[in-house]
Amino acid sequence: MTPFPLLQLPLVAMENVLCIMDPFELIDVSLASSRTKRVVGKFSKTKKKFLIAFDNSDPSITIHSEQKSWKCAIKMNEIQASQYKKEPLKDIMKWFDHAREVLNCKIDKVTFYLGSESIENRETIDWIAAQGKTIDDMEIRNTYGEQSDDDLKYLMKRIHVSGTLSLINMKFRKQFRMEIPGKPKHLHIANSRFIDYEQLLRLKSPILILRQPSLTNQEINRFLKSWMSLETHLELEAFKISISGPNAMNQIMNLPHEKTNYPNLIEAFNDEPFFIEVEYDMFTIKRCDGKKRATVTVKRLWGEWDFYLIVH
Repeated sequence: MTPFPLLQLPLVAMENVLCIMDPFELIDVSLASSRTKRVVGKFSKTKKKFLIAFDNSDPSITIHSEQKSWKCAIKMNEIQASQYKKEPLKDIMKWFDHAREVLNCKIDKVTFYLGSESIENRETIDWIAAQGKTIDDMEIRNTYGEQSDDDLKYLMKRIHVSGTLSLINMKFRKQFRMEIPGKPKHLHIANSRFIDYEQLLRLKSPILILRQPSLTNQEINRFLKSWMSLETHLELEAFKISISGPNAMNQIMNLPHEKTNYPNLIEAFNDEPFFIEVEYDMFTIKRCDGKKRATVTVKRLWGEWDFYLIVH
Protein backbone atom coordinates (compact mmCIF):
# COMPACT_ATOMS: atom_id res chain seq x y z
CA MET A 1 0.00 0.00 0.00
CA THR A 2 1.36 3.41 -0.99
CA PRO A 3 1.88 5.69 2.06
CA PHE A 4 -0.42 8.72 2.17
CA PRO A 5 1.53 11.98 2.70
CA LEU A 6 -0.92 13.49 5.20
CA LEU A 7 1.57 15.79 6.88
CA GLN A 8 2.77 17.12 3.55
CA LEU A 9 -0.66 18.43 2.58
CA PRO A 10 -1.59 22.11 2.87
CA LEU A 11 -3.35 22.88 6.14
CA VAL A 12 -6.85 23.15 4.64
CA ALA A 13 -6.44 19.92 2.68
CA MET A 14 -5.10 18.14 5.78
CA GLU A 15 -8.10 19.26 7.85
CA ASN A 16 -10.48 18.12 5.09
CA VAL A 17 -8.91 14.65 5.25
CA LEU A 18 -9.15 14.53 9.06
CA CYS A 19 -12.80 15.68 8.90
CA ILE A 20 -13.87 12.56 7.03
CA MET A 21 -12.25 10.23 9.58
CA ASP A 22 -14.18 8.61 12.40
CA PRO A 23 -12.78 8.74 15.97
CA PHE A 24 -11.04 5.34 15.70
CA GLU A 25 -9.32 6.38 12.47
CA LEU A 26 -8.15 9.60 14.11
CA ILE A 27 -6.75 7.60 17.03
CA ASP A 28 -4.99 5.20 14.65
CA VAL A 29 -3.44 8.09 12.72
CA SER A 30 -2.26 9.69 15.97
CA LEU A 31 -0.28 6.53 16.79
CA ALA A 32 1.90 6.93 13.69
CA SER A 33 4.26 9.48 15.25
CA SER A 34 4.49 12.19 17.87
CA ARG A 35 3.91 14.76 15.13
CA THR A 36 0.68 13.16 13.88
CA LYS A 37 -0.44 12.91 17.51
CA ARG A 38 0.02 16.68 17.89
CA VAL A 39 -1.74 17.37 14.59
CA VAL A 40 -4.76 15.19 15.45
CA GLY A 41 -4.94 16.64 18.97
CA LYS A 42 -4.89 20.22 17.70
CA PHE A 43 -7.53 19.41 15.07
CA SER A 44 -9.82 17.67 17.59
CA LYS A 45 -9.82 20.63 19.97
CA THR A 46 -11.64 22.70 17.34
CA LYS A 47 -14.44 20.13 16.97
CA LYS A 48 -17.49 19.35 19.08
CA LYS A 49 -16.76 17.17 22.09
CA PHE A 50 -17.40 13.43 21.84
CA LEU A 51 -19.33 11.86 24.73
CA ILE A 52 -18.00 8.60 26.12
CA ALA A 53 -19.83 5.64 27.69
CA PHE A 54 -17.62 3.32 29.78
CA ASP A 55 -18.60 -0.21 30.80
CA ASN A 56 -16.23 -2.17 33.04
CA SER A 57 -17.95 -5.53 32.51
CA ASP A 58 -17.52 -5.90 28.72
CA PRO A 59 -15.13 -4.02 29.05
CA SER A 60 -15.87 -1.35 26.44
CA ILE A 61 -15.69 2.29 25.47
CA THR A 62 -18.42 3.73 23.25
CA ILE A 63 -17.81 7.07 21.57
CA HIS A 64 -20.93 9.09 20.78
CA SER A 65 -21.43 11.99 18.40
CA GLU A 66 -24.75 13.61 17.54
CA GLN A 67 -25.26 11.30 14.56
CA LYS A 68 -23.31 8.10 15.23
CA SER A 69 -21.58 5.97 17.82
CA TRP A 70 -18.48 3.77 17.74
CA LYS A 71 -17.71 1.01 20.21
CA CYS A 72 -14.34 -0.39 21.22
CA ALA A 73 -14.54 -3.64 23.19
CA ILE A 74 -12.07 -6.38 24.07
CA LYS A 75 -13.70 -9.81 23.92
CA MET A 76 -11.77 -12.60 25.58
CA ASN A 77 -12.72 -15.56 27.74
CA GLU A 78 -10.87 -16.45 30.96
CA ILE A 79 -8.76 -19.15 29.27
CA GLN A 80 -7.61 -16.74 26.56
CA ALA A 81 -6.89 -14.00 29.11
CA SER A 82 -4.78 -16.41 31.16
CA GLN A 83 -3.00 -17.87 28.13
CA TYR A 84 -2.02 -14.51 26.66
CA LYS A 85 -1.61 -12.77 30.02
CA LYS A 86 -4.11 -10.12 28.93
CA GLU A 87 -6.14 -7.87 31.19
CA PRO A 88 -8.98 -6.56 29.01
CA LEU A 89 -10.20 -3.95 31.48
CA LYS A 90 -6.75 -2.42 31.98
CA ASP A 91 -6.13 -2.59 28.23
CA ILE A 92 -9.32 -0.69 27.41
CA MET A 93 -8.52 1.92 30.06
CA LYS A 94 -4.99 2.33 28.67
CA TRP A 95 -6.42 2.67 25.16
CA PHE A 96 -8.77 5.42 26.33
CA ASP A 97 -5.96 7.24 28.14
CA HIS A 98 -4.34 7.69 24.73
CA ALA A 99 -7.64 8.50 23.02
CA ARG A 100 -8.31 11.24 25.57
CA GLU A 101 -5.01 12.88 24.68
CA VAL A 102 -5.96 13.27 21.01
CA LEU A 103 -9.76 13.50 21.00
CA ASN A 104 -11.96 16.23 22.43
CA CYS A 105 -14.03 13.94 24.65
CA LYS A 106 -15.33 13.27 28.15
CA ILE A 107 -16.88 10.30 29.98
CA ASP A 108 -20.54 11.11 30.57
CA LYS A 109 -21.99 7.64 31.22
CA VAL A 110 -20.66 4.73 33.28
CA THR A 111 -21.99 1.21 33.73
CA PHE A 112 -20.16 -0.23 36.73
CA TYR A 113 -20.35 -3.87 37.83
CA LEU A 114 -19.05 -4.47 41.35
CA GLY A 115 -18.14 -8.01 40.39
CA SER A 116 -14.36 -7.90 40.67
CA GLU A 117 -11.97 -8.11 43.58
CA SER A 118 -12.00 -5.01 45.76
CA ILE A 119 -8.56 -3.84 44.63
CA GLU A 120 -9.63 -3.93 40.97
CA ASN A 121 -12.93 -2.20 41.76
CA ARG A 122 -11.10 0.64 43.49
CA GLU A 123 -8.44 0.99 40.82
CA THR A 124 -11.20 1.37 38.23
CA ILE A 125 -13.12 3.82 40.43
CA ASP A 126 -9.99 5.94 40.87
CA TRP A 127 -9.39 5.87 37.12
CA ILE A 128 -12.94 7.10 36.41
CA ALA A 129 -12.64 9.80 39.09
CA ALA A 130 -9.41 11.00 37.46
CA GLN A 131 -11.41 11.78 34.31
CA GLY A 132 -13.76 14.04 36.29
CA LYS A 133 -15.36 14.06 39.73
CA THR A 134 -18.87 14.42 38.28
CA ILE A 135 -20.48 12.46 35.45
CA ASP A 136 -23.94 12.67 33.89
CA ASP A 137 -25.25 9.12 34.23
CA MET A 138 -24.17 6.03 36.14
CA GLU A 139 -25.67 2.57 36.53
CA ILE A 140 -24.23 0.38 39.27
CA ARG A 141 -24.83 -3.35 39.52
CA ASN A 142 -23.71 -5.53 42.40
CA THR A 143 -22.97 -9.11 41.39
CA TYR A 144 -20.70 -9.78 44.36
CA GLY A 145 -23.32 -9.25 47.06
CA GLU A 146 -22.36 -8.10 50.53
CA GLN A 147 -18.64 -8.30 49.77
CA SER A 148 -18.96 -5.16 47.64
CA ASP A 149 -20.65 -2.93 50.24
CA ASP A 150 -17.49 -0.99 51.06
CA ASP A 151 -16.56 -0.63 47.40
CA LEU A 152 -20.00 0.81 46.69
CA LYS A 153 -19.53 3.39 49.44
CA TYR A 154 -16.10 4.22 48.04
CA LEU A 155 -17.61 4.71 44.58
CA MET A 156 -20.29 7.03 45.95
CA LYS A 157 -17.67 9.15 47.72
CA ARG A 158 -15.33 9.40 44.73
CA ILE A 159 -17.80 10.06 41.92
CA HIS A 160 -20.89 12.26 41.95
CA VAL A 161 -23.71 11.96 39.42
CA SER A 162 -25.64 14.94 38.06
CA GLY A 163 -28.10 13.12 35.79
CA THR A 164 -29.42 9.60 36.36
CA LEU A 165 -28.06 7.37 39.13
CA SER A 166 -29.36 3.78 39.11
CA LEU A 167 -28.49 1.13 41.69
CA ILE A 168 -29.64 -2.18 40.18
CA ASN A 169 -29.63 -5.76 41.57
CA MET A 170 -28.06 -4.56 44.79
CA LYS A 171 -27.49 -6.88 47.75
CA PHE A 172 -26.38 -5.45 51.07
CA ARG A 173 -25.48 -6.49 54.59
CA LYS A 174 -28.43 -6.35 56.96
CA GLN A 175 -27.19 -3.22 58.76
CA PHE A 176 -25.88 -1.54 55.61
CA ARG A 177 -26.15 2.27 55.52
CA MET A 178 -24.96 4.68 52.84
CA GLU A 179 -25.53 8.33 51.97
CA ILE A 180 -26.28 9.36 48.38
CA PRO A 181 -24.11 12.42 47.73
CA GLY A 182 -25.05 15.39 45.59
CA LYS A 183 -28.36 15.76 43.81
CA PRO A 184 -28.83 13.41 40.85
CA LYS A 185 -31.68 14.56 38.63
CA HIS A 186 -33.10 11.02 38.63
CA LEU A 187 -32.38 8.54 41.45
CA HIS A 188 -33.44 4.90 41.03
CA ILE A 189 -32.63 2.41 43.79
CA ALA A 190 -33.80 -1.16 43.12
CA ASN A 191 -33.16 -2.27 46.72
CA SER A 192 -33.74 0.74 48.97
CA ARG A 193 -33.99 -1.06 52.30
CA PHE A 194 -31.06 0.98 53.60
CA ILE A 195 -33.03 4.21 53.10
CA ASP A 196 -34.80 5.10 56.35
CA TYR A 197 -37.22 8.00 56.80
CA GLU A 198 -34.59 10.51 57.91
CA GLN A 199 -32.43 9.73 54.89
CA LEU A 200 -35.45 9.99 52.60
CA LEU A 201 -35.85 13.56 53.78
CA ARG A 202 -32.19 14.23 52.88
CA LEU A 203 -32.54 12.97 49.31
CA LYS A 204 -32.80 15.99 47.02
CA SER A 205 -33.30 14.35 43.63
CA PRO A 206 -36.29 15.77 41.71
CA ILE A 207 -37.19 12.25 40.51
CA LEU A 208 -37.11 9.49 43.14
CA ILE A 209 -37.77 5.80 42.48
CA LEU A 210 -37.40 3.47 45.49
CA ARG A 211 -37.99 -0.26 45.14
CA GLN A 212 -38.12 -2.78 48.04
CA PRO A 213 -38.16 -0.04 50.68
CA SER A 214 -38.12 -0.40 54.45
CA LEU A 215 -40.41 2.63 54.82
CA THR A 216 -43.85 2.10 56.35
CA ASN A 217 -47.15 3.46 55.06
CA GLN A 218 -47.15 5.97 57.93
CA GLU A 219 -43.68 7.21 56.92
CA ILE A 220 -44.78 7.66 53.30
CA ASN A 221 -47.73 9.62 54.69
CA ARG A 222 -45.34 11.81 56.73
CA PHE A 223 -43.22 12.35 53.62
CA LEU A 224 -46.26 13.65 51.71
CA LYS A 225 -47.20 15.92 54.61
CA SER A 226 -43.66 17.33 54.74
CA TRP A 227 -43.93 18.18 51.04
CA MET A 228 -47.36 19.76 51.52
CA SER A 229 -46.06 21.92 54.37
CA LEU A 230 -42.99 23.14 52.40
CA GLU A 231 -40.60 21.42 54.81
CA THR A 232 -38.76 19.20 52.29
CA HIS A 233 -38.37 18.33 48.61
CA LEU A 234 -39.33 21.69 47.17
CA GLU A 235 -37.85 20.59 43.81
CA LEU A 236 -39.69 17.24 43.71
CA GLU A 237 -41.08 16.34 40.27
CA ALA A 238 -41.95 12.65 40.55
CA PHE A 239 -41.89 9.94 43.23
CA LYS A 240 -42.39 6.18 43.01
CA ILE A 241 -42.16 3.69 45.85
CA SER A 242 -43.12 0.04 46.28
CA ILE A 243 -46.10 -0.65 48.56
CA SER A 244 -47.89 -3.76 49.81
CA GLY A 245 -51.04 -3.19 47.75
CA PRO A 246 -53.93 -0.78 47.05
CA ASN A 247 -55.17 -0.96 50.65
CA ALA A 248 -51.97 0.80 51.73
CA MET A 249 -53.55 3.97 50.32
CA ASN A 250 -55.87 4.11 53.35
CA GLN A 251 -52.91 4.99 55.57
CA ILE A 252 -50.78 6.82 53.00
CA MET A 253 -53.58 9.19 51.99
CA ASN A 254 -54.69 10.00 55.53
CA LEU A 255 -54.34 13.70 54.75
CA PRO A 256 -56.31 16.40 52.92
CA HIS A 257 -56.85 15.36 49.29
CA GLU A 258 -59.40 15.34 46.50
CA LYS A 259 -60.27 12.72 43.93
CA THR A 260 -59.55 13.70 40.33
CA ASN A 261 -59.87 12.28 36.83
CA TYR A 262 -58.44 15.04 34.62
CA PRO A 263 -57.33 13.63 31.21
CA ASN A 264 -54.13 15.72 31.22
CA LEU A 265 -53.04 14.01 34.46
CA ILE A 266 -53.77 10.58 32.98
CA GLU A 267 -51.54 11.57 30.05
CA ALA A 268 -48.84 12.80 32.44
CA PHE A 269 -48.59 9.37 34.12
CA ASN A 270 -48.25 7.81 30.66
CA ASP A 271 -45.20 10.00 29.96
CA GLU A 272 -41.72 10.27 31.48
CA PRO A 273 -40.62 9.01 33.92
CA PHE A 274 -43.34 6.41 34.56
CA PHE A 275 -45.06 5.51 31.27
CA ILE A 276 -48.00 3.79 32.97
CA GLU A 277 -51.69 3.58 32.11
CA VAL A 278 -53.86 4.78 34.97
CA GLU A 279 -56.24 2.03 36.16
CA TYR A 280 -57.00 3.08 39.74
CA ASP A 281 -58.29 6.26 41.34
CA MET A 282 -56.15 9.39 41.27
CA PHE A 283 -55.96 11.78 44.21
CA THR A 284 -54.54 15.29 44.28
CA ILE A 285 -52.86 17.00 47.23
CA LYS A 286 -51.88 20.67 47.46
CA ARG A 287 -48.79 22.41 48.79
CA CYS A 288 -49.54 24.97 51.48
CA ASP A 289 -48.30 27.90 49.35
CA GLY A 290 -50.79 26.97 46.62
CA LYS A 291 -48.08 27.03 43.94
CA LYS A 292 -47.81 23.27 43.43
CA ARG A 293 -50.09 20.25 43.41
CA ALA A 294 -49.26 16.56 43.28
CA THR A 295 -51.42 13.75 41.95
CA VAL A 296 -51.01 10.14 43.07
CA THR A 297 -52.20 6.71 42.02
CA VAL A 298 -51.21 3.05 42.35
CA LYS A 299 -50.37 0.41 39.78
CA ARG A 300 -49.49 -3.27 39.78
CA LEU A 301 -46.72 -4.31 37.40
CA TRP A 302 -44.93 -7.67 37.27
CA GLY A 303 -46.73 -8.78 40.41
CA GLU A 304 -45.64 -5.78 42.51
CA TRP A 305 -47.60 -2.73 43.65
CA ASP A 306 -46.19 0.76 43.41
CA PHE A 307 -47.30 4.20 44.58
CA TYR A 308 -46.83 6.94 41.95
CA LEU A 309 -46.75 10.71 42.38
CA ILE A 310 -46.29 13.52 39.87
CA VAL A 311 -45.99 17.21 40.77
CA HIS A 312 -47.73 19.77 38.59
